[in-house]
Amino acid sequence: MKSKNILLTILSIFFLLITTSILLAQTNPDFKINTYTQIYYTTGKDYVTVVNEYQRLVENNSYYFTKEGEKVFHIPDVDTDEENVKKERAFKLDTLKVTDTRNNPVHFTTEEKGIGEGIYIHIPYYRTTTKSLPYKILMTYDTHDNVIKSGNLITIVASSLPTDTLFIRNDEKSKTTTEFNYDLSIIIDKNIPTLAKAYPSFIKEEKDEKIYYNFKAEDRIGKSPTLEFGTSAIYRFELEYETPKTDNLIPSQYSEIFKALSTNIYEISLPREFSETDQKINIDEITPTPRKIYRDSEGNVIASFELAANKEDRIKVTGYISSSQDAYDIVTKNPMDITFSEYLEKIRNDKGSSKYLTPTKYWEVQDPFIQQKASELKEEKETLHDVVDAVYQYVNDTLTYDEVKASSENERIGAVKALTGGASVCMEYADSMIAILRAQGIPARAALGYANITDTPVELIRHQWLQIWIPDYGWLSIDPTFESPNRKMGQLIERVLWETFYDDSLSNISIFSANKLGNFSEEKFSIKIYSVEETPPERELKRYSDILDIENSNRYTVGNFTNSLFKTTVLGKALLVTLPIIVTIALLIFFIVIIKLGIKKVKKKKEPEKERTLTNRSVGRFTT
Repeated sequence: MKSKNILLTILSIFFLLITTSILLAQTNPDFKINTYTQIYYTTGKDYVTVVNEYQRLVENNSYYFTKEGEKVFHIPDVDTDEENVKKERAFKLDTLKVTDTRNNPVHFTTEEKGIGEGIYIHIPYYRTTTKSLPYKILMTYDTHDNVIKSGNLITIVASSLPTDTLFIRNDEKSKTTTEFNYDLSIIIDKNIPTLAKAYPSFIKEEKDEKIYYNFKAEDRIGKSPTLEFGTSAIYRFELEYETPKTDNLIPSQYSEIFKALSTNIYEISLPREFSETDQKINIDEITPTPRKIYRDSEGNVIASFELAANKEDRIKVTGYISSSQDAYDIVTKNPMDITFSEYLEKIRNDKGSSKYLTPTKYWEVQDPFIQQKASELKEEKETLHDVVDAVYQYVNDTLTYDEVKASSENERIGAVKALTGGASVCMEYADSMIAILRAQGIPARAALGYANITDTPVELIRHQWLQIWIPDYGWLSIDPTFESPNRKMGQLIERVLWETFYDDSLSNISIFSANKLGNFSEEKFSIKIYSVEETPPERELKRYSDILDIENSNRYTVGNFTNSLFKTTVLGKALLVTLPIIVTIALLIFFIVIIKLGIKKVKKKKEPEKERTLTNRSVGRFTT
């Protein structure tokens, strides 16, 4: 009996081992193909070093890889400008090298495709691969494409994985299984600014005096890992407008005596303050001194300049714009994490937000198409974030950014035309989202300013995004032009907010002149914005309120209207020219009348005296 139990035990162990080996054979792959991408960034640099480690591993002794074939790497083009692409490709190829694990060079060839198609690196397999002899190579190159440096802000972006990426492949013919791994690490030094934003989730570790941000391959499907470092930004802005000569009638010697005879008035919007990012403005030069500085109901800042119309001149405003955002590890509640019903109830009680819900020419809130989409996109959504996110996704899925329109006259077409196939740029992305949000009862307005700011002082093209009103928070920024699952919502300090609008307006710039405006050209108006590390001492800078009283000033007053009427209209100038003559004639008439009245009075005074003298003489003669 005892021997029988021992035999059963041995048989059980035997069958267990066989079963285990079969299961392991089914679960363990025969081959592993690993592509481990590492992106190294050193603080202060404007480029990164990309290291692609490629491994062909044989896990099953029954198989091997021959040395036939090749490994092909693709290095993409990020820019679309031909000159920039060629320059960047040269930079990549100059630093490109392929080595084995012992740092021995490995032969490769390069194939440059058309602009936008990138470079292909062909690396022949140089030997047979077995379980005991794995195949590994390292492809290394430097590139500016994966990093955006703007002053104290540093953004590092890695490539996403296609939606059809394979992780397991079963070959029916050979009955083999191959496992594919695509791990990614962004590696930085400890001198880098504070992490502010990260996408998607990551695992952080520190080793060798460096910080590793590790991203799983599954999380990279359709998602570009992004790390944004820096919680504060400082920008230098330089606004210049060369004012033309428009008055060829009145000589300058006359207008120098009486300036109002030849004057143009320029109302120009200046960068504003904004609470969400604590955006503040400091001025170091503003010439000439404005007659007035206004702050409208939106919080926009408009300066009114008066310059001679009979000569060329220049308006110049320079200064600094600072803003800040929260650090990544600061736990803050998302202001959009409020139930949509509760949000709408708060909006109903917030009387000041009603004008941000009305329809306009380009925000066709009442249009049946907009109404239908607005209703569909909020169905079964619980929170404000869910609703806004759905609209964001819909706009991104529907619109395609049109580079041709961006470089042309860029006619504004409105939300309905954009969402039904019209050519779109940032303006249409923002207009479309504003129209749908307003139709859903979410107050929204247009925001205009500048993005893609670098360390180089270049003239930038204005960018448009939008803001939604959230009671107890304020205006929250949203940029739908950023086509990515990594939404641009909330604090956006990598751009400068210049002005906002509740209606279809897109600019606060106005020019008032009694002359023809044909000489005015946008080419003579320029705004340059670029990043700087720090601002000059505060004693060298001024706030708007230090220049003129701005807090309680009103743009539209009787005094301002009268001033503009007299100086910048034909009727006003006619009155200014004729008024001195009329006044002079009136004064002459007045003085003549006064003189005549005086003479009359003197004459009347002399007549009684004469009569008395004659009477006295007559009496005397009679007596004698």
